[in-house]
Amino acid sequence: MTRSGGRQLLLLCAGLALGCGDSERDTPAGAGSGGGAGQGSTRSGSAGDGAGGSAGNPGASDTAGIQLRLAAPAPSASGLNQLLAFAGGGAVRPGLHSLAYHIYSVQICESLEVSGSGFNQASGCLELYSGDQSVLAYELDGDWTELAEQARASNDGFIDLLDPVSRAGLARTTSLGSEHVRSYHYGIITWSLPIKVSAQVALSDGSLLYTHDGPTRMQTIGADHFRDYFTEPGTALDVAPAEPAVVILGNGGNWFKFQNPLVIRQADLDEKRQWVLDLVFNPEGIVKGFAGDGAERGNVRELSGSSAVRGIMVPMLDLAPVPHRASESVVRESYLGNVTLGGSSFDARIELYSVAGDPNATVYGVDVKSLVTAQTTSVPPELAKISSLRSESDGSLSFLSYRGAPLISGFRRVAAERDTTTATIACATHADREGAEGGAAIVVDSCPAPQIEVTFTLVGRRNLDGDIPLSLGPVDAGAPDAGTAGDAGGDAGAEPSSDAG
Repeated sequence: MTRSGGRQLLLLCAGLALGCGDSERDTPAGAGSGGGAGQGSTRSGSAGDGAGGSAGNPGASDTAGIQLRLAAPAPSASGLNQLLAFAGGGAVRPGLHSLAYHIYSVQICESLEVSGSGFNQASGCLELYSGDQSVLAYELDGDWTELAEQARASNDGFIDLLDPVSRAGLARTTSLGSEHVRSYHYGIITWSLPIKVSAQVALSDGSLLYTHDGPTRMQTIGADHFRDYFTEPGTALDVAPAEPAVVILGNGGNWFKFQNPLVIRQADLDEKRQWVLDLVFNPEGIVKGFAGDGAERGNVRELSGSSAVRGIMVPMLDLAPVPHRASESVVRESYLGNVTLGGSSFDARIELYSVAGDPNATVYGVDVKSLVTAQTTSVPPELAKISSLRSESDGSLSFLSYRGAPLISGFRRVAAERDTTTATIACATHADREGAEGGAAIVVDSCPAPQIEVTFTLVGRRNLDGDIPLSLGPVDAGAPDAGTAGDAGGDAGAEPSSDAG
């Protein structure tokens, strides 16, 4: 597929089982046969057959508009909490210094077919942000090590996800016209392959790993000749201080889904309605480091001979969309649950995003991640991305994949921090093709059971910039601040059928 500028982009699969829903009632949609299944594939369909929006003045109100923002919680006031492991951990602020992507485009779409992290048949799209797509351009079968060298030469166009000032560079207000009147169910974000990271990672043995840069290497793996790119640091990873490093990720984008579609009506245009679309994420713990076993998974990889001895893993960008009025704020509801697989375990983090003041605490965005803990003795599996939520007749929530399969079921939201709820997580083996391709939240070599029961604890419900504990330790979560979902402020719940779906 080609985009404006005639440049071909790709969306390569990162091996995750992602999901989608198809209607305002969260009716599951079937999986598409989309591109982006792996290296060398292209995605088909149009990424913008609707009229694109133009960047406008963020303060303008002479027409209806949508302001795009990239949002993340503020650093924890508790400092560098260590997420310990057998010989690994996750970088948390202030140890996680920077994580920078060169963003090409952000769009919202009426419809989209998805499969894994790939997609096709995008239609009814509105582009909210467009960067310089000629920078760091690449061919699917080209040598991507050259991209890393280009990225090392310049910081132009890179957005540091951890820096509010840098994130503000992505903010745009798009004016809306009659051609944009429709229900938007999906979004697409694309970026260049080189990523810049600076972090220190606390390991369970008391040591620290630090990012360092070096030449980008490539090796082919397996019968399909998969191209494995990694950065070989010029300094050992256990030597302080951390320095920025450039890594190559084997994918150029991701999609996201509105849990409640963003509906734009003619009446909204007539009243010059102003929306804000926050693309939210939690960076704590997602950059992982390992020494010994698992080091070969690192994007930054220290070698001894031909063996990896230390490695730092940089994730694919994954965002949850939260549309709301400009006067309203986003609330993050964070749950942690410990998952045991054989002799190892890890934490599963579920985060639900709503809008302050909504009496129904309607969920607009959802994100799940695996985190390293002190009991982790091997690299934890990634949790499949959630496409849609379904409310069951018993009041529980089911978290569905793009195929409509329940990945997490029986989950119930709780009212008070430190309260617990029990849910089951679907597990499948790599040999189970149906389970591995959108049918399970966890895909591993051996499952203790098809459904793993996990107890989740609500560790915090705060405004997005509020301080939420990073672990299940004996901490005092504190009283909810003025931004909890039950506050009287804001009006997100006043017009639920006309605001965002």
